[in-house]
Amino acid sequence: MADYDLIILGAGPGGYVAAIRAAQLGLNTAIIEKEEVGGVCLNWGCIPSKALLKNADVLNLFKKSDQFGITFDNMSVDYSKAIERSRQVVSKLTQGVKFLLKKNKVDHIDGTALFLDSNSIKIEETEQIISANSIIIATGAKQRQLPNLPIDHQIVITSRDALELSTIPENIGIIGGGATGVEFAHIYSSYGSEVTLIELMDHLVPNEDEE
Repeated sequence: MADYDLIILGAGPGGYVAAIRAAQLGLNTAIIEKEEVGGVCLNWGCIPSKALLKNADVLNLFKKSDQFGITFDNMSVDYSKAIERSRQVVSKLTQGVKFLLKKNKVDHIDGTALFLDSNSIKIEETEQIISANSIIIATGAKQRQLPNLPIDHQIVITSRDALELSTIPENIGIIGGGATGVEFAHIYSSYGSEVTLIELMDHLVPNEDEE
């Protein structure tokens, strides 16, 4: 007899929503995640970048405060505090996801899942073996790396690395003018960095209509 009706690999938005709904429908459900629940969007994408964008917007508003009849001297900025705030926002939301999993009686297992057969999983770190009648793979995707530009996480960094930088570089080149690239360009330029944005297509944010 299987340990669970359903096991879900990956606790991103696809995985945790499926787990919660399955549990609500009466299935004995487990979800396995090797990092933090919430997936890339919550932890290293949409949410922290939007938090940093908010900081940039507030900074830009202060820069033109005289238009509102407000003046002050010696304004200073601390980008590390902006990063700290973005991580606090992420932490609050991941705790919310964990609460929902617990509330709906979904077993949350930390670790890397390895298939033993079509119905059995071994947790690599603990060697625990569990089985299920059905398994959903919701492990998401990885960003594509450019073959001639190896990432060293020092000079050539990923968007994830960028979300942990505690200081703003004097100048930076951003390869890719999609939503993520444009967001980082706005954040860095707001804090005084000289930004060069490089996009292969004939206009920025190429997934959107040109106009």
